[in-house]
Amino acid sequence: MTPRTYQSTVRERAAAATRTAILDAAEALFADEGYARVTIKRIAEEAEVSQGTVYAAFGSKPALVAALTERAAGDASIGEVLAAVEVAATGDDVVGLVVRQTRDLVRHHSRTMAVLFDAAAVDQDIAALLAETEKIQRARFGRVTGRLEQLGALRPGITPGDADRVLEYFVAPPSWHRLLELGWDWDDAGVFLTEAVCAALLR
Repeated sequence: MTPRTYQSTVRERAAAATRTAILDAAEALFADEGYARVTIKRIAEEAEVSQGTVYAAFGSKPALVAALTERAAGDASIGEVLAAVEVAATGDDVVGLVVRQTRDLVRHHSRTMAVLFDAAAVDQDIAALLAETEKIQRARFGRVTGRLEQLGALRPGITPGDADRVLEYFVAPPSWHRLLELGWDWDDAGVFLTEAVCAALLR
């Protein structure tokens, strides 16, 4: 590695660390204080960088929410579970995989999801981002229900489109959040949702 290459690598790592610090600060502040109340200045202070650095890295509050959403959407576990679904042998296995993955994803990214829903209520650009995120989620559910159809696991009369809607109703983030609000813990909610989805969809 040449000195110039080394210096470039160091700069790239420093820039990545700065972006992560800014995103972590924004996520915490948006979740704790509400999207509308938090300023770029406040985020910069929390991340221990200048306001100019925040603007240079992201440009705006909506861009920060978009970056947080992209970070969550890029979670490696999503692809891993979809790959496992493609080779699952039974409908029960498919449902179990999806419920566990959505539980872990919602649990790990609960702050980002709360920020996205909060910000979408006051910002049209973020509302559009939320709609696009939900569209991507439906496409992933479509891959799951497609596998259930391949396995012959769907109940008679249940179309893949019906199954997509059932999955979204039961295991999309709002369902998990509501169960937690009602006093369920993550594991009990997972058991309930697994049984509910199996009862609704499978032979």
